[in-house]
Amino acid sequence: MTLETDPARPIVHRGLDGELVREAVAESTVVADPERVLSVGPEAGDLASVAGTDPLVVVCRLSAGDTDGFAAVRESFPDAPSLALVADDDAVGDALAAGATDVFVRREGIDEAAVLARRIDALATSPDESTAAGGSAEPSLGSESTGRLLDAIDDSFYALDADGSLVRWNERFRDVTGYDDAELAGMHALDFFVGADRDRVADAIETALDRGSATVEVELVAKDGETVPIEYTGAPVTDADGTATGIVGVGRNLRDRREREDRLVRLRQAVETAVDGAPLTLFEIGPDGAVATVRGDSLSRRLPGGLGSGDAVADAFADHPEMRRDIGAALDGEASCSLVEAGGATFETWLQPALDETGTVSRVICLALDVTERENRAAMLDQIRANAGEVIWLSTPEKASMDFVTDAYEDVWGRSPETLYEDPVSFVEAIHPDDRERVEAALAEQREAPDAYEETYRVVRPDGEVRWVHDQSAGVYEDGELTRIVGIATDVTVRKRRERELRLKNRVVETAPVGIAIHETGDGNGSISHVNERFAATAGRDRDAVTGEGLSVLGGDDTDADRLRALEAAVESGARGSETLVCHRGDGTPFWGRIDVAPVVGPDGEATHAVSFLQDVTESKEHEQEIERHLTEFGEVLAEDLGAPLREADRRLDAALDGESDEDLRRAKRAVETARSLVDDLETVHSFSVEPRRLSESIRGGTPAPTEGDE
Repeated sequence: MTLETDPARPIVHRGLDGELVREAVAESTVVADPERVLSVGPEAGDLASVAGTDPLVVVCRLSAGDTDGFAAVRESFPDAPSLALVADDDAVGDALAAGATDVFVRREGIDEAAVLARRIDALATSPDESTAAGGSAEPSLGSESTGRLLDAIDDSFYALDADGSLVRWNERFRDVTGYDDAELAGMHALDFFVGADRDRVADAIETALDRGSATVEVELVAKDGETVPIEYTGAPVTDADGTATGIVGVGRNLRDRREREDRLVRLRQAVETAVDGAPLTLFEIGPDGAVATVRGDSLSRRLPGGLGSGDAVADAFADHPEMRRDIGAALDGEASCSLVEAGGATFETWLQPALDETGTVSRVICLALDVTERENRAAMLDQIRANAGEVIWLSTPEKASMDFVTDAYEDVWGRSPETLYEDPVSFVEAIHPDDRERVEAALAEQREAPDAYEETYRVVRPDGEVRWVHDQSAGVYEDGELTRIVGIATDVTVRKRRERELRLKNRVVETAPVGIAIHETGDGNGSISHVNERFAATAGRDRDAVTGEGLSVLGGDDTDADRLRALEAAVESGARGSETLVCHRGDGTPFWGRIDVAPVVGPDGEATHAVSFLQDVTESKEHEQEIERHLTEFGEVLAEDLGAPLREADRRLDAALDGESDEDLRRAKRAVETARSLVDDLETVHSFSVEPRRLSESIRGGTPAPTEGDE
């Protein structure tokens, strides 16, 4: 028989799951038009809106133990094949007993729309042989249409006679058992089970015949010896007198379900382990506003009265109106996520309403995670961002995004940090043109070797001011993979200026026309740590030979030891001093040196070092001695030319006085004495200049001048 399906006939749907039915019809190869679905409500009176239609298939939602609605549908459309949608396996028997042509059990993990589409196609294309033959509208188990229908379902179908022998089965039953049709034809229901399972099946058959239905979970032993967990549901088949003539039912392979259950158990255990080991509290709120279950105590420990099963939300969160508000909103169907302060800790809470099959909130699942440390770290980062003197930054290796930058960026670059978040490489535009190419090349290498990156460059602010920046970075790795680069850019403008000043001062020291030495203080020796070239040249020694020595390195046989010690004492005490004395070069050559000592004072006013200045004053000393020589010669002339006449005048005046001369002679006498005194003074000066002249002549390499005792 060939069935021609009328494309105008609708699919009548009653109850929930309307969206699923329309999706399935859209995928159907027979109907393929969701507009042909006529949905009505679950109330009995709702069927009036579709009265008089001739549906191709009737789809009806059926709950366990509630077959009145389905019976009303069958009564309204007795000639249409019916497909019962059930939420679980417990309703399968009721659906079959109520006269459902096929049963579709909703379950997770499958493409429900695709499977339902195949079921609808099978029903839509199955002819009604009984009606065609003028008989009852109920199809027989042996009819061709029923056979195709049974083969289309995913579960095993079976029919037993009153003795428990197989009389009908579908392809799924044959595949699960591993027997072919010829072998199955002579088998009893108990032949597939052993041990206690065999007894349970026998009891289930008896229960189904006596009470109307039965369900049992057993291990079916297939032909190859493999065991398969099956849940069998059966209902009796009765004759017109109500006498049971056999049993029909379905068997659901529980392997997938048990695997799902095992996964759920493992998942639950993992969740419980995570909750128990983490600062996490998982709890449920019932529709009555009471706490149903609690897992984890991190939140409970922070609440004054704790948190336990049976607690009213109003009492448990009496001091937290924001939590009561969010829970109330969740009970109305609104999910939320927020931060809550409790007992000095910060919790991030997630509230998710759970809906039942009618779309009503059945409970609220609540998760509270203690994020106190995270929030403290965030606050610390905010403090660092606002107060750090350096530009601290964090970016992806390719600079595709800038994750963090301190506010100091604006102080150094003169641009808002937001500009860096918008364009992570915009900082390069501010780099001085003379430095930019070098920095861009270094940044390209930074992507592969961030730890090697270290650059100093100039930044030109929008106001034209130039800042020096020292920039360096390091890589952040996760499982050996570079995920972020963190860096710090320091404003070294002041340091650069000081470096320039220091270089200038160093050049001044090195090019100064006077010898300069820097001394350590406090070591008891006034050790020299640095000398300039002029000091080394004046001392006639290499710099290395002078370093580590004191001023005594300039001493020799002709050096005034007292004056040298006075200078060394000034170095040690941080005092000032100045002496002109005979010094000696490295080869022993003496020279006149002027040494000035001054302290180097730190910020606290204490002397940290001392500096000495060395000048070769031999030439000026010789000039001074030349003047003395002329004075000496002048004195000698006076002494030679005036001494004798004055002495003679003195004798004659004495004689005149003896002859009672007048007052004028006395005055003459006084004048002569004065002249004689002047001459004596000139002779004294002459004697003092003899020794310096000798030293000067020795310094020049000549014969030392004779001392007064040598004349």
